[in-house]
This record gives sequence, C-alpha cells and structure tokens, in this order.
Amino acid sequence: MSSVSPCLVLAEETWGSTLHVIRSLGRRGVPVLVAVAGRGAAIYRHSRHCAAARDFPVEPWSDPGEGFCTAVARWAEGRAPGGEPLPVLPLSDRLLETLHRHHHHLPDRFRPAVPDPEAAELLLDKARAFALAGDHGLAVPPWVAVSTAADVEVAAALRLPVVVRPRRWSSSGSRYFKLRVFDDAGELRRALEEWLADGAGVVVQEQVPGPDEAVEWAIFHRSYLDGRFAVCTGRKRRQDAPEGGVMVWGRSEPIPEVAVLAERLAEAAGFRGPGGLECKVHDGRRWLIELNPRLEAIHFVAARAGVDTAWMAYRELATGEAPDAPAPPSTAAGWLGGAWLTRLRRTGDWRTALADAVRFSVAPGKVFAVWSSSDPLPWLALTQRLLKRLAVRLAGGTGGEGRQP
Repeated sequence: MSSVSPCLVLAEETWGSTLHVIRSLGRRGVPVLVAVAGRGAAIYRHSRHCAAARDFPVEPWSDPGEGFCTAVARWAEGRAPGGEPLPVLPLSDRLLETLHRHHHHLPDRFRPAVPDPEAAELLLDKARAFALAGDHGLAVPPWVAVSTAADVEVAAALRLPVVVRPRRWSSSGSRYFKLRVFDDAGELRRALEEWLADGAGVVVQEQVPGPDEAVEWAIFHRSYLDGRFAVCTGRKRRQDAPEGGVMVWGRSEPIPEVAVLAERLAEAAGFRGPGGLECKVHDGRRWLIELNPRLEAIHFVAARAGVDTAWMAYRELATGEAPDAPAPPSTAAGWLGGAWLTRLRRTGDWRTALADAVRFSVAPGKVFAVWSSSDPLPWLALTQRLLKRLAVRLAGGTGGEGRQP
C-alpha cells in the first residue's frame, strides 16, 4: 500500500468490542472511522485512537436499511477521501445483516467483512445453522423452528427448560429479544403464540445443563483468500445470568476439540472471515450453542492472547494478502464489568461477585472490555454516562437511552 488504508467500523453500544477494534487498528497507524447505528459516538470519540465517530439515528430494533449504508458511505468518503481500499467491520448481528442485504450500495473501494451471500444466509439463520451442524456430525441440542401453530405443540414437547431465540436477528417481531428461558410448558405455549401473532420466527432448543465453566468458546478467522484458519479457544468462568448469557470473565486455554469443531463448521458453511463459536460440555459431549459469523464480542480476549481477528480481517481486506499465521495463543483473561454488575443485580450474590473479582485480579494476561491505562478517556466518559443514568432513575425518571441490539 502506498498509504495506510482507513477502516470503517459499524457499531452500536457494544463498548468493549468496538473500543478494542479502535485500539488494535489505531495503535498500528490505521485511521479508524466509527459509524454508530443509534447513539454512542461520543464515547468512541474519546479514544485517542479514533480518527472520527458519528451517530446515525435509526429506529430501535429496525433494519437500518439502504439509507443507512448510503449515509455512512457518504460520511466516510468525506472523512477519508482517496482511492485506498476501505475495509468495513460490522460489530453486531443487526449491522452484519444490514451489510449482507445492502452492501452493494457501497462504492467499490468499500470492502465489507461479510461472508459470501450463501454462507451469510446459512449462518444468520439459526435453524439452518443447527441443521448444517447436525449434518456434519456436531452435537446439537434438540430444537424446533417455530413458524406455525403446529410447531408450538412440537416445541412444547421438548425437555424443559428450553431456550428461545429469534431465528435470525430480523425475525424477533416488534419486541426485540435475544434469549428467553422457559421451564413451564404452559408459559412457553403462550409466549410462542404471542410471538407468532407478532410475526416473529423463533427457534426453541433444549437447554444444556451445567455450570458456567462448562461453556467453551473459539474466536477465529478463516482467510478470505486461502482458507487458512487461525483460532484461539477458551472457557467462560462466569456469565451474566445463571441460565447463560454474556461472559462476565473468562480465560483463554488450549482446547483442541473446540478448535476442530469451529473449523469443521466454518468449512461446512463455506464461511470465511472473523467469527466465534460457543459450545457447552455435558454428559461427556460438546454441544453446539451458536456460531457468530462476525467479530465475536469477546474477540479482545483472543487478541490479548495473540490472535487478533480484527487486525487479520482488516489486513486481508486492505491489502488483498492473506494474513501471516499467528504464534500459538498465550494465556489471557478478559473482564466485562457491565456483565459483572448485571449478574450481581440479578442474583444479589456478593460473595460470588467478589470471588470472581479476586480470581481475575491474579489471572495472567488480564484485559478489560472498556478500561485501558493507555486510553482511559472512554472509560471515564462511559462511567460518567452510567452515573447520570443512575441518578435519573433514582430521581424517578427513566434514565434509559434504549436497549442495545
């Protein structure tokens, strides 16, 4: 490259994931532009590694659509004129699906980090992804895709408790949700009937029992050019809800079986690019939970261990050259403070919360989702925002700015 190509990051209020992309690329001299679907640019602008950030108002839970892509492209072209390739990294399911549908409206220099259309359609649809995994020998908990009244009774016959997720981001109906757990068949039927009436399409799946430590993950990048597979595996130590959810903290560790599962599923789907897989060990088997065909939210833990999938995707899209194979991952531990507070609020279990903080404090290779001693201003700005919201709530107001997809 005669000059360093900028990078366009499509973000929401996904603080840790976005900040680590900004820092990873910015430290290497890449001008990072952040386009936010909704609000949040003020936080990202505080990073000394962010070249520019702007909010693009969109309706909550809606497909930002062609207009969003066009407006973002116009802004990015103005901030980074020239002919260099401009990689585009989406950091949420909603923005990945938006790029998948509308990236052809972007100018030719824009290089979206999206899978091929066939792979995207396959992996954005949880029912199709589960079917593919089962066909290729992966253990998938029993599941039912619910789109008709007849499906409701089939789903209600699954072993309780069950987990309900939208079949894809855009199929949650008018009331967005990410995950719901049911342990009563009557409540499950009523909820499914309401979702059907609302036009939603969901997947109901038997919940895999076991402690938080039974959840394993793989953060990976499969080269767009030659299919080379780089992966970091690890284990969750705590999640933000007893039934599962966002990682509170976890550690990288070599789990070859998980690396094999991730590569097998990526190859079966024809997927290339950055992604993440989650599975859970129970009864001597590894059960697939999900595969995300985008930068995983905890990609910064893998980056701290030496497998920086954001940098790999950028380099490949910016230069047209396959990234170098990374060294074997080292030990790293990641902490998400917001998830820690959520778990504490839900359970009131101070003893476990403090024990987790102590265990993380002595773990090697520590990395925080938001805090960075070399780039502290985003953390300070976010803390100030959260304290203001808390003050409004205590005063009797709503204090909310909407949930994040």
